[in-house]
Amino acid sequence: MAQAPNVFTTPKGIAQYPWLSKPDTKFNEEGEYKVNLILTKKEAAPVIEQINAAFAENFKVQEKEHGKDIKTANPPYMDELDDDNKPTGNVIIKFKSKALYAPAIFDAKGNVMKDSNIWGGSEIRVNGSIAPYYVKLIGAGVALRLRAVQVIQYVEGGTGSADRFGFEEVDGGFTQEPAAAEAAFPTEEVSPVSTTTEDIKEPTLQNPSKDNEAKSDDISGIIDKWGTKD
Repeated sequence: MAQAPNVFTTPKGIAQYPWLSKPDTKFNEEGEYKVNLILTKKEAAPVIEQINAAFAENFKVQEKEHGKDIKTANPPYMDELDDDNKPTGNVIIKFKSKALYAPAIFDAKGNVMKDSNIWGGSEIRVNGSIAPYYVKLIGAGVALRLRAVQVIQYVEGGTGSADRFGFEEVDGGFTQEPAAAEAAFPTEEVSPVSTTTEDIKEPTLQNPSKDNEAKSDDISGIIDKWGTKD
């Protein structure tokens, strides 16, 4: 079945800072569901093309209404950087929705997952929608709304196992009953810390140069500049 305009499903990628099982309330009292999806540039290209097309359409509309000096908000995607601040060749695509709109979560066979505790490193696909917006302080842009997630490889939150930390079983050593061991190692999930904020809250933007203002029917230069923001 064909999807509605501005609705898309991504290829499978790696979940980063997922808040899919419950909303994050650290920066928003009302709560937000969100996830960053890491894809290779090749896999991300069709998604980015659709995002850019929606942005271009919105920019034209807002330019006609508010004039050619409008700002452009940051795109909802960015290059992934390594510890040396160099591109890894991957792209991070950012999704977010209000707590009122919990995403549907499915397993690899398409069955609904009623109980989940999805952590970073899980391999997932995301179904999202593109929401155009305009805010005078920030400008024209688009946000990606989180609609549903399919879990391909499940990384679940919890204590983890000893081999995760490089420990192997040693014969003849001290052992503890499982119940006591669990008490010594709390299973409460540690809230992941996001290094990004919602796109429409980022005022680190700039006006297009007046010397290079794009015509309303040709904004390829605007899109190129928009796509290089981080």
